[in-house]
Amino acid sequence: MQQAAEIVWPETPEFGVSPINLFVPTWTYSDRYNGQPIVPHILLGPYHLVRRAEFLQLNSIHHILCIRDPSEQLFLRQIATSPPTEFHIIDVPADVRKTSIIPHFIQANAMLAGMVRAGQNVLVCCSDGIDKSASFVAAYLMNTFALQAADAVKFVQNHRYCATPSPGGYKIKLSEYEPICAAQRSSAGNSGQGNANVTRRRDSEDEGSEYMDLAADPMVPVEARLIAGKRLIKRAR
Repeated sequence: MQQAAEIVWPETPEFGVSPINLFVPTWTYSDRYNGQPIVPHILLGPYHLVRRAEFLQLNSIHHILCIRDPSEQLFLRQIATSPPTEFHIIDVPADVRKTSIIPHFIQANAMLAGMVRAGQNVLVCCSDGIDKSASFVAAYLMNTFALQAADAVKFVQNHRYCATPSPGGYKIKLSEYEPICAAQRSSAGNSGQGNANVTRRRDSEDEGSEYMDLAADPMVPVEARLIAGKRLIKRAR
């Protein structure tokens, strides 16, 4: 198996700008078994890397964030690692089509943001580093760099070519998360307005919250969720 190379951090995407023109590096099949840096302090790869002490040490991994579903708890579990590496697990539904994954995206984004602010390296992993963990890294890019879902996935694939959010699962959830990110940025941008606009803003935020709940609720028909998402995007603009 190919040994881990000393890490070289990619440039971060420009805020709100599609990374479509970024260069895709040379990729071999064996690279899927290694971990790749996506943006500074965040690496993406398969779970087995947590057992490779040389990989963790060479890449100065401070945190491991493992994304798993209930069926994987027996073989994707926390293991003893040498300090300063800390192990974190986020359990997600086995079938993301039938439930809201947005709260899990938000939880992971908060964790990753704190690790990055502290200048600490984190390995985000799932069983193969292809679907679940890649989708969570894409969600982080959407929230942090204002990327659209397709552009966030493309950016991840530019550095880990095998990353492929499931078309009927995580890919849909990332699309649903896009207007929510836009609405959150819009709400944060409005927080500094004067007192004269407080009532109007609260009314607007209440309306936005309703759209956000609709867009994220798996029990709402897909057509209604798409309409709510479009309204969120329109409000954010």
